[in-house]
Amino acid sequence: MISAATTAAKSYGQALPTASKHAEISAFGGYMVAKTDYGPAAKKGIGAGVDFTVFPRFFVAPSLEVRGQEAVGPDVTEKSLMVGLRVQKDFRQKLHPYVDFLIGAGEIVYHPEPYPDYHADKSKAYSFGGGINIDIAKHFGLKFDVQRQNWNFGSNVAIVQNGNYTLTPTTALVGVTYTMPFRVLNRHGDFSIAR
Repeated sequence: MISAATTAAKSYGQALPTASKHAEISAFGGYMVAKTDYGPAAKKGIGAGVDFTVFPRFFVAPSLEVRGQEAVGPDVTEKSLMVGLRVQKDFRQKLHPYVDFLIGAGEIVYHPEPYPDYHADKSKAYSFGGGINIDIAKHFGLKFDVQRQNWNFGSNVAIVQNGNYTLTPTTALVGVTYTMPFRVLNRHGDFSIAR
């Protein structure tokens, strides 16, 4: 009788699901090299952002991403702030490749002014890109990221004689990530921190 009860208890315990993460927030930042599409030289800069990721029972995990970037060079400074969708697929629990599509605003500041009273310009900005996050310690990881942006300033006869003034900056970022998992709920109603 005791043996049967022990076996049943073990079987019941094994049938219970282990805690798994349902969502997480991760922040990232790093060093960036940008081809700003204005002037011949690559510019150096920084990029940073935050991702809110959910883990539904699908083969990919969607995120809402907010990202800011700034690249500075001798001829121009380019800044952007964007928000959009990121989708990642996890491999071996440590590798997290992803793709993203972001939309927002970009600003270009000229040094010096290309003509009087024209110091800077702003544009809607779109970005397509991707990369990989690699876990290296609890909550910390490395990030490798590439983005291709599209800026359209509209008609500007001082710079472009025919058509719209457009730029297509490309950025490459190497940085670090810090992940903050949410609390999750198991069948017993107990809360625990996802690991």
